[in-house]
Amino acid sequence: MKLLRPLWEAFKNIAIVFSFTVNLILVIVLLLLYLHLASLKSAINETVIRLEGIVQDLGGTRISTMIPIRQSIPVAFELPVQQDTVVVTLAPVPIMTTATFQLPGGGGTIRGTVFINLPPGTRLPVRLNMTVPVRTQIPVNFDQPVDIALGASGLDPVVFKLLTLLKDLKALLDLIPGS
Repeated sequence: MKLLRPLWEAFKNIAIVFSFTVNLILVIVLLLLYLHLASLKSAINETVIRLEGIVQDLGGTRISTMIPIRQSIPVAFELPVQQDTVVVTLAPVPIMTTATFQLPGGGGTIRGTVFINLPPGTRLPVRLNMTVPVRTQIPVNFDQPVDIALGASGLDPVVFKLLTLLKDLKALLDLIPGS
């Protein structure tokens, strides 16, 4: 037994040194991981803070632009026209018509054809009573200014959800030890 005692003491010393060395290496590795984790946490925290600012700005963003409108719109309808008007002749207007003349004093009746020319500038009253078909294309050309508030037009709920998610992420980061 006395022979094993020095061996046991040597083994015990080697085991103590080995255990101390392994523990020292583990402590150094854990310290390096902690420093790396703290650095990583800090970088992620800064990114989350920047992301929060961007998401908040997104809710207040506006789209302002000009939309060019270049189209032709077909138009088809019936236009009723019921109106009294006066037309003026621009050139002589020949009129040929049959006429019946009663002679005075019971002299009888004459039937015949009458030829007359209305001179230019003759004013003629006319009653218009008709339906005019209208079939055409109307060109529409203009630039329409547009100003859309993204938050008010439906983006606000999404921005709120993103901000909530970022808040939760920050809370998780706060649970990680480190600066």
